[in-house]
Amino acid sequence: MRIWRDRSGNFAISTALLAVPLIGAAGLGVDFTMAVSRKVELQQAADAAVLAAASMPATTTDKMKTQASEAFRSNLRADLATHAEVDGINVSADNHITLDAHARVPLTIGKILFEDDLKVSVSAQSVRSDYQKVEVAMVLDNTYSMSGQKLTDLKSAANALLNVFEKTKNTNVRFSLVPFSRYVNVGTANRNQPWISVPADSSTTKNTCTTSKPVVSKSGCKMVPTTSTNDGVTTTGQKEQCDSYTYGDPVTTCSDKTTTYTWSGCVGSRNNPLDVQDAQPTTRYTGLQNTSCGSAVVPLTDNYTVLRTAISKMVANNETYIPAGILWGWNTLSSQMPFEEAAGKGNGLSKFMIVMTDGTNTLSPNKSNYLLHTGTDTAKADTLMTTVCTNAKTAGLTIFTVAVGVTGSTADGLAACASDKSKAYSIEDSAKLVDVFKTIAGQIMTPRLTM
Repeated sequence: MRIWRDRSGNFAISTALLAVPLIGAAGLGVDFTMAVSRKVELQQAADAAVLAAASMPATTTDKMKTQASEAFRSNLRADLATHAEVDGINVSADNHITLDAHARVPLTIGKILFEDDLKVSVSAQSVRSDYQKVEVAMVLDNTYSMSGQKLTDLKSAANALLNVFEKTKNTNVRFSLVPFSRYVNVGTANRNQPWISVPADSSTTKNTCTTSKPVVSKSGCKMVPTTSTNDGVTTTGQKEQCDSYTYGDPVTTCSDKTTTYTWSGCVGSRNNPLDVQDAQPTTRYTGLQNTSCGSAVVPLTDNYTVLRTAISKMVANNETYIPAGILWGWNTLSSQMPFEEAAGKGNGLSKFMIVMTDGTNTLSPNKSNYLLHTGTDTAKADTLMTTVCTNAKTAGLTIFTVAVGVTGSTADGLAACASDKSKAYSIEDSAKLVDVFKTIAGQIMTPRLTM
């Protein structure tokens, strides 16, 4: 037949026949893109709706449902609201508010191939602030530079934070307390735990002799000024300095000298990278004997009396190594050893860490013996601080940082340690700590999405 032999006509007909599905497929691509965009808008409206209902003062379930439905509609553009429907709103016994909704997105060019509209569905859930499941680690600077009014202000701030939560009567909130300085005190009661190795307390007695020459006379003596630095704080004093000394005959004295080795709860760092990870301690922590490190950690608890008593006992001492405080704060929020009081992830649980310090890192791990924080590589300490913060945030923790008069690289590191800019506080006057901690409490208690 001629039609089969006429190639030019065949091509035109073939092109026309192919154009329909090609145009339809292209149209579907446009329609699918539109559907994705509409789903994003629908999800945003659903999220806003459940948050609005969760933010209402104490009220009835029906009122919360009404508020969620009205908020959902009000957050949709008119053209999308026309095609949107609320499938259900549920308020559970523990005050989790869930909204399910869908919308139909009319096809445009895609109607060439399909008649039905595209359907997009979303779900959103939030929980009222006074029913939220929350775990908070307070990682607080107890170094020498906190002596005096700063520590007094910090104690008031920590108690103010507790007051905000206690008034809500929310039984799902728990706190841990991690005072830190050069080391962290994990508590002597944990001596025999499988995650730590502590030498037995002991003492040795040796008869030792010393020989010295007594000063018989001195001349040209005067008092001269002296300076010393402890945790970045410079103190001044005086000492006697003489031009000449006259010594008598050597005198030898012998006596028994007893050296006692005891553990007061201090622990050193595990080798890197374990010192910046909440890793199951198959490699044990090491207890450091004859070392001071301040007040002991309080694991997660809802006992406000225990927490306030521990806060009152905080004492300023030693120099600053912030990474240790952050790591042990993280440890208290983890459900695995060394502390196992924390709940596992999920079920609407949120975990927070508040890191407060007034100074830069003055110490670092010792290069030849890493578990000791007696090094002076402060740049290394800043790097470790940044790394442990990053790891903790990756693990799901929300971190607030509060810097009082901190400058330089540590200040930058603390700001970066916070989960975002709104959670990084920098103040010059410790008297403002109470207001800052109250603000943080408000941020933690803000109703949030749980799915």
